[in-house]
Amino acid sequence: MKFVLLTFFAFQLVCSFPVIGQEVETQSLKDTYYRWIKAWNEKDATTVAEIAWGTYGFGRDAAFLRKGATDKESYQKGIQGYMDSMVGISYAEHFSNFRIIDGVGFIDGYYEQTTQQLNGPKRTVYGRHSLVFLKKNGEWHLTHYHRSPIPSEFVR
Repeated sequence: MKFVLLTFFAFQLVCSFPVIGQEVETQSLKDTYYRWIKAWNEKDATTVAEIAWGTYGFGRDAAFLRKGATDKESYQKGIQGYMDSMVGISYAEHFSNFRIIDGVGFIDGYYEQTTQQLNGPKRTVYGRHSLVFLKKNGEWHLTHYHRSPIPSEFVR
């Protein structure tokens, strides 16, 4: 009987490894995503560039840079310039789904972003976003970011 129970528990343990591994991967993706949001809210261009540049090239044609950046330093300077043009930046997640499929991290959900340019009005936009992350050298890097504003008649 002890042998049967030991075999059963050993089988359960072995079968749980993929689930545990997936939970660890998903948590590391979440941690990177929330670190990226925190970096935007704290105007930390270095961390944004570290997460969003990688070797995959996200940001080389980012709209807010107004021109393509060919290296991480230029990209970081473009982000810093954007951040410096703002009195405030606030990005809040309302709901997100996190999935990892074949080593690719997918996040989609809803957000609220409030910005105010120097000498400009404060604006709050509600929207839906989707992000794609790839892992390189054990670190998640943002490779694609898309957002779509939700029309005001659907907000609240």
